[in-house]
Amino acid sequence: MNLKTFDKGTRLLKQTDLVINGQSLQGNTNATVIGILDCTHNSNPAIMQNLICGIRQAGGIAFTFNLTNYNSLQRMAPATAKYASDYVKVIASNVAGIVRTQMLDGIVAIIDNCVMGLGVLVGCTNTNCPVILMPTGIANNYDTSILAAAGKIATREIKAGDVDQVVNQYVHQHGTPSHDTLTGDFYRLAEAFELMLPGTTTALANSGTIIDLANQSATAIMQRADDIITTKRLISKRTMKEKLEVYQSNGGSVAGIFLFSKIFDLVDLKIDLSNYPALKTTLADQAYVVSASTAPLTMEGQAWVYHTPVDAMTALCSNAIDNGIIVLQNCTGTDVSIVAHTIQAMQKNDAIALMTDGFCCATPVLTIAHITPDAYANQDFANIQNGDTIEIDVTKGRININVNSRDMKVRAKRNIAKKHEIYF
Repeated sequence: MNLKTFDKGTRLLKQTDLVINGQSLQGNTNATVIGILDCTHNSNPAIMQNLICGIRQAGGIAFTFNLTNYNSLQRMAPATAKYASDYVKVIASNVAGIVRTQMLDGIVAIIDNCVMGLGVLVGCTNTNCPVILMPTGIANNYDTSILAAAGKIATREIKAGDVDQVVNQYVHQHGTPSHDTLTGDFYRLAEAFELMLPGTTTALANSGTIIDLANQSATAIMQRADDIITTKRLISKRTMKEKLEVYQSNGGSVAGIFLFSKIFDLVDLKIDLSNYPALKTTLADQAYVVSASTAPLTMEGQAWVYHTPVDAMTALCSNAIDNGIIVLQNCTGTDVSIVAHTIQAMQKNDAIALMTDGFCCATPVLTIAHITPDAYANQDFANIQNGDTIEIDVTKGRININVNSRDMKVRAKRNIAKKHEIYF
């Protein structure tokens, strides 16, 4: 979709359109036109301004566009999900439309979650448009805050009733990170495939480093637009093994590879996922292991069902849970890392596992997150009850529950409280 490939009449029309919008091409009908997609509701204007200045300094024209942020939609799972996949299609369609109607030579997308990033990549791949992702909202000091809070809870320096106050004080004092575990994996894999500049995933939010990377991204997209370096040129069979090794060496998990499977299909690459453990369960369409490498791979025990992390931690502080599986329902859009770290701080990580439809930024215990459909959909995961026996076996890639499908259907009919409107 490079502007230089259009005939003279089309370029002149484009030049007129730009002049009307106050951006003259100064007689150069071969000027490079770059679109800046803000998918974060202008949460970081400094990044936007640096991208605009960088593109202009490199001799290009910058157009800015806003896309509805996925995080702003309510009652939807925040990561890869049945509903999220539909939203990826919406984003991809919008991005492809912008590229074609504006005849853009390249795209820089400011994103803060993997759903937006995946949609932008799909749209740009479908239109052969060069793209660079510019993430924002990374908070690398978040893990330290979680550990501090978990330590206070585990050593009983606070009362069980004060858990909520401690969570707010320690976990949110630096601001909740806008990316979850899957988005972190998405960033790392995008960086490995050079769809983001090196060092972007480790740059702190609102720091000088992230601002410098924005300037460098502006220069890089200009070069890629001139050479028409598209996603298909960056991801190839020749470089696949090397890129995946880089991704895994940086701490990336299989979840990111599953996220990118749609992109791999678009660039005609077939990835053998047989070596990666994918969980199979009747409880959900999708479930991801987001545990640390030191966490147990198997766990069996009774379910302890809660609807908020605070309720789960109150039970832990009261010594009500010695072993089993903590099930956190209706937690979409909620980070449950504090629960996982409290389990470890209480030295129960070999006896207690965690399952949730929310997300987990950091976890040292066996954790199954991003369960989809989420509990709001009133499917099997929504109808797990206290006392049900759950078996998690990552080595065999499965989750089992001692409740048959007939009983689950009966529970679903009675479960009036969780019948909410679901988008898409």
